[in-house]
Amino acid sequence: MIWSRILIAGLIIFLACSSLNVVYGIPSGGVYPPKFTLIQGDWYDSWGYDRNNAEGSDGYLPNIAYESLGTNKELAYNIGLQFKANYPSRTERAEKILQYVQRWTDYGYDEDSEAVIHIAGTHQGEWAWNADEMVHMFNQTTGTIAIGDCEDMSFLCTTIYVAAGFDVVLVSPVGHVALMIWLPEYDNANIYWDIGDGRGEGWIWVEATGGDNTLGWTPSDFNDGNFEVYPLVTGISTVNYSPQNPQAEDNVTITASVTSQNNQISQVQLHYSVDGSTSKTITMTMQGLTYKATIPRQNDGAVVSFYIIVTYTGGDTFESSEFSYTVGGGFGLPDLKIPGFPVESIIIGLIIGIMTLYFLSRKRSGLSIMNTSTH
Repeated sequence: MIWSRILIAGLIIFLACSSLNVVYGIPSGGVYPPKFTLIQGDWYDSWGYDRNNAEGSDGYLPNIAYESLGTNKELAYNIGLQFKANYPSRTERAEKILQYVQRWTDYGYDEDSEAVIHIAGTHQGEWAWNADEMVHMFNQTTGTIAIGDCEDMSFLCTTIYVAAGFDVVLVSPVGHVALMIWLPEYDNANIYWDIGDGRGEGWIWVEATGGDNTLGWTPSDFNDGNFEVYPLVTGISTVNYSPQNPQAEDNVTITASVTSQNNQISQVQLHYSVDGSTSKTITMTMQGLTYKATIPRQNDGAVVSFYIIVTYTGGDTFESSEFSYTVGGGFGLPDLKIPGFPVESIIIGLIIGIMTLYFLSRKRSGLSIMNTSTH
């Protein structure tokens, strides 16, 4: 009896510890160490991308980011899934991912890389590793750390963040590569970037090249915004609900614009809850370029929270931030609709009219007092 309890306890401890470790397997390139082909002085991977050159249609930026996503997902992607499962809070999850990459990687120059010399047989002035190749370099059991430079760490971070449910873009100032994630609810960024995707300010910088760099810190060298932006995989560019101030008699229509790159959308689902109750799911329907669903009318004062999950044919998922509204909240103005006039113009007109009546009444009151005083 005692031995059975010890065995069960040992099994629980083993499972708890193993959830934090990386499972070592075959990388996305098919073998490890990976194989490359020398073509006219540059080394190309099995996908046909030049690991010595960032630019061009066959350059590594942003192409090799996709070597660890979609149907190629493997070790690095699985790490992201673990973070998504273990950290329900998106802000905490984002911080933990950066800390993880900083813990198991260290910055090193390509020309000094022993791993590159082992592959190419000689020093290389420029070289890029994909995310799974980086994961195979470090070992949490032995404490071995992976060595790479800015693009290597960025590709690793990109795959983990995508798998963990974040929208990601790679950014490339002159001579550098980093990434940004869409996390407008994060409080500690020094700059919230607008990359012109229609969502406004809410992209925060992820700089993994230093162990002390915090999430959301944009290095001062890049504050001018002079960098290339490479959107990755898919995401939800805009989410709207109408009416904006729903009343108890209103159904609320949710619309979402979903972008896709190198991935086919399988389904888009709306998840909503009322006053913290069990979440309900509605499959959104595509209408034009947006997906729509309707949350049924709720009682006055009810707080409705909702978020959207996009599922792709390869099994990848993307989860939006959470939104909420209160039934009967705001000013409670009805949806005023006059053909040819937007509601904002109607409201402004009403305000101007009320103010005009107010000043006229004050003027008449003043005249009445003056007339009385003359008699």
